[in-house]
Amino acid sequence: MARIDLGSEDSKDDLTEALRQLERQQKKAPEPATSVPEDTEAAKRRAQREREAEHRRSRQDIEGAVEAIRERQVAVERAAPKAKRGPALWIALGLVAAVLIGAGVLFLKPEPLPPPAASPQEAVRGFWDEIVKSRYQGATIYYPGLVDKYGSRKQAAVHLEQTFRDDPPTRVGAIGEPEELPDTADLRVSYEVWRRSGRPRTGEFIIRKSTGEEGGYVIIIGP
Repeated sequence: MARIDLGSEDSKDDLTEALRQLERQQKKAPEPATSVPEDTEAAKRRAQREREAEHRRSRQDIEGAVEAIRERQVAVERAAPKAKRGPALWIALGLVAAVLIGAGVLFLKPEPLPPPAASPQEAVRGFWDEIVKSRYQGATIYYPGLVDKYGSRKQAAVHLEQTFRDDPPTRVGAIGEPEELPDTADLRVSYEVWRRSGRPRTGEFIIRKSTGEEGGYVIIIGP
């Protein structure tokens, strides 16, 4: 019987290739030699039996070789270590995800607005405190006229940011005592704030008791 090459032991196509080689050998196999005349029925049957026996032996050889290959493949797969991710990796990934989620929540959370001022001086100090902290929308709580003038709290905050961009206040200094204005219920409150350049800014606000739903004291005339 001709030798059948099964190829690489790790190939998944060994079975298919072996069967193809068997078919090619069967097609090329010569008729077995016999001394009995070819035209007799006995000779034909004997030749047929020999061919079938050769076929069975060849197939058994191939099947045995293929089964051996399969067993070796199973053994290799069972022996190969499986990659496992340690719990420390998942814990680290969980912490990173939690930090990113927390940062996203803080970033998207709207800027909290301060409460209304309970006194004229508190309105002045509250306004400048928000400016110093660059919380311009919060400053509009104490100066609501800017919201009416610019159409929205956001646009009013943009105006304040542009106003103080070049030399922003960094510290609130003195806040004066409220002074009543003649023939009105309005009050005048002076202030002093220190800017980044080191130069002070002084001026005064006109304060009025709010009649709106939020109440408190608000600035009606300022910078």
